[in-house]
Amino acid sequence: RALCLAVVAILAALVASSPTKGWSGRSLSLLDPTYASKYIPIIASVSEHQPPTWPSYFMAINVLAFLVPAGIISCFLPLSDASSFLVLYLVTSVYFSGVMVRLMLVLAPAVCILSGIALSEAFNVLTRSMKFQRPISDDTLPTAGDSTPGSSSTATITTSTKNANIKKEKMGTISKERSSKKSRKETELVGSSPVRPEKEEKLCVLPSEASAMGILFLIMLCGLYVIHCVWAAAEAYSAPSIVLTSRSHDGLHVYDDFRESYAWLRHNTEVDDKVASWWDYGYQTTAMANRTVIVDNNTWNNTHIATVGTAMSSPEKGAWEIFNSLDVKYVLVVFGGLIGYPSDDINKFLWMVRIGGGEFPHIKEQDYLRDGNYRVDAQGTPTMLNCLMYKLCYYRFAETDGKGFDRARRYEIGRKHFKLTHFEEVFTTQHWMVRIYKLKPQKNRVRGKLKLKLKSSSKTSLMRKGAGKKNPWQ
Repeated sequence: RALCLAVVAILAALVASSPTKGWSGRSLSLLDPTYASKYIPIIASVSEHQPPTWPSYFMAINVLAFLVPAGIISCFLPLSDASSFLVLYLVTSVYFSGVMVRLMLVLAPAVCILSGIALSEAFNVLTRSMKFQRPISDDTLPTAGDSTPGSSSTATITTSTKNANIKKEKMGTISKERSSKKSRKETELVGSSPVRPEKEEKLCVLPSEASAMGILFLIMLCGLYVIHCVWAAAEAYSAPSIVLTSRSHDGLHVYDDFRESYAWLRHNTEVDDKVASWWDYGYQTTAMANRTVIVDNNTWNNTHIATVGTAMSSPEKGAWEIFNSLDVKYVLVVFGGLIGYPSDDINKFLWMVRIGGGEFPHIKEQDYLRDGNYRVDAQGTPTMLNCLMYKLCYYRFAETDGKGFDRARRYEIGRKHFKLTHFEEVFTTQHWMVRIYKLKPQKNRVRGKLKLKLKSSSKTSLMRKGAGKKNPWQ
C-alpha cells in the first residue's frame, strides 16, 4: 500500500510540475480552440486540425444532416438511459468535430445511429398508417344467424350457451352490494360510446396515399445517399495526392509533377545527399526518391521544423548558411502559380514564419505583412520579396508569360527579374509545380574583385612554382 501511495504521489507531482498539467497540445486544442494558434503553431498548421466549414458537413453526412434532428426528437419519446447516451454522444461529437475537421470520424457513428432511429420511426408510422387504412367492415364478421344448422359453428354456439347457463346458475350467490356497484357504473356510462384501442390508433394515422408517397420518398432518399457515399469514397476520399487532376472545357488534365521530381532526385543525386523541403513532403521524398530529408510528416521535433521554416523565411545568404550547416545539398519547393494550384508553399509560407518565429525571435511575422496580409505583388514588404521562399518559387517566372502573373493568387508578382547567388536551379517539372535547387559550393559564391584577385594570385603562384599541377580554378 505504501508503495502504491508513493507511485501515485510521484505521478501527481510530475503532472503538477508540467506547464500543461499533463495535457498534450492537441488535447488542449480541443478544450480551447485558440490554444494551438497562440502557443503551438505547428499543430495549427496541419490541415486536418483546422475547423471544418459548413459545406464540409454536408459533403460528409449529406442527407443525414436533416434526419439527425428527427432522431433527437425520437430519443425523447420516451427518454431512456440509452437514448440519453446517444444525445450526449451527438452533442459532444458535434463540438469536437467543429474544432478539428479530422474528428468528423467521431461524429459519423452518432449521426448514423440517430438517422437510423429517425428512419425507423418514420417507416413505422407510414406503414402503420397503410395497415389501418385497409377496408374492414363489421358485416363480414360471422354470426349465429349466418351459420347452417349442421355447421360446426352452431355446435360451438350451443355448447357455449349451455356452459353459460351453468355458470349463471353458479353465480347466483353474488352479493347485492357488488351488483349495486356494477349497476351504478353502468348507469354512469350511459350515453357514452367507448372507443376500442384499434379505433384510437386509427384516429392518429395518415391517409394511405400520403403514407405511400412518404415511403417512396424515403426509399429514394436512401438510394440517393448510397449513390453520394459511393461517389465520395471514389472521388473525394480515394483520390491520390501525388497525381493531381483537373477538368476544364478542353477535357481532363493530369499533373504528374510530384512523381516527376521524385524520379529526378532518385536518378540524378547521390544516395547520401540530403534534401530540404517543408515537412508536408517528407514522407513522399523518403519513399519515392529514396533520399534523406531534414524534416518529415512526423512533426514531433518542433525545433527542427522551425529551423527549416527560418531558412525559408531568411534572405538567400542566411538561408544558405542554415542549410549548409545541416549538410543539405538540395532544396525542394512546391509552386502553383503557373497552373493555379492553391496548396503550394507560398500559401503555406505564413506557417513557416510563425513556426520559425516561435523558436528564433529574429523572425517576426509583422515584417512579412502588408496591411495584415501576406502579399507577393508590388505591395509586398521588402522582407517578403527578399526571402528565400519567394526567390525559389518565382525565379525566372516572368519568362513564362512576360508579366509574371500568379494564377493561384491572381495578381502580378512584385519582383520579377533577379538572380540567385547562393543557389542554382537544377530541375523544374513540366508544369512548374516542383522546383529543385542545389546549394552552390563555397568557392563558387565568391564574386567580384575578390574572386578575380584570388584567381590571379593562384595562377601567378602556380606559374612561379612551375609544378605543372592542374589549376583548381579551371
